[in-house]
Amino acid sequence: MSTGAEPAAEPATGEVRRTEDATGPLLVLTGWIDRETVRRFRLQVPPASWPARADLSAVTALDVAGLELLVHLARKPARTGRRLELLAVPDHLRPAIERAGLSPLLGPPAGS
Repeated sequence: MSTGAEPAAEPATGEVRRTEDATGPLLVLTGWIDRETVRRFRLQVPPASWPARADLSAVTALDVAGLELLVHLARKPARTGRRLELLAVPDHLRPAIERAGLSPLLGPPAGS
């Protein structure tokens, strides 16, 4: 017997991959960035090769592990006086990133 309620949609599996664009090395994050996504990324990409730029345009959500990953990504370039550049941060992620203390990494909101 059906209750008529729709099942909750599963969040899109997240991915963090290292790539390059015209500017240089780049991390592209997509989908739901959770503990499992972060674990897979850390197993595949050693910290020594983490670039100082990350594109968040296709991220649907960040859980605590995803925010922690951003903190760790930000620490690496900070050791050499640089900073992590977050590209195309969706508006819905900004409050969580700000609460994580990463406000300095945020550029202007989309459409500004």
